[in-house]
Amino acid sequence: MLFPNEIPEFLNHLQKFCNHLHERQEGYEKLWNARLMHFERWRVTSGYILQLLESKRSKLESSAEAFSNHLFFLDYATITVNQLTKYAETECYNQRFKLAVPMFF
Repeated sequence: MLFPNEIPEFLNHLQKFCNHLHERQEGYEKLWNARLMHFERWRVTSGYILQLLESKRSKLESSAEAFSNHLFFLDYATITVNQLTKYAETECYNQRFKLAVPMFF
């Protein structure tokens, strides 16, 4: 894992985003740009990510294989990459991580 210290904070960010999306889905849906995927698919996938975070959080934090196998699988990857980019831009203080994320995505 390139930046293992960032994983717990990123997972917190991802969980916050998914919860916020579900709590305020009507507002999100009205402003949604379906360029990546339709809102309903995004909402459902974010619900699956929330379930995954609740059931496998410690494994996702400790295993690079679990992190990549679960969060970069099919539609999960779209949300993960989107939020990883936002996390690097807005919440992360690790400058090397901030520079690395755009190079990967």
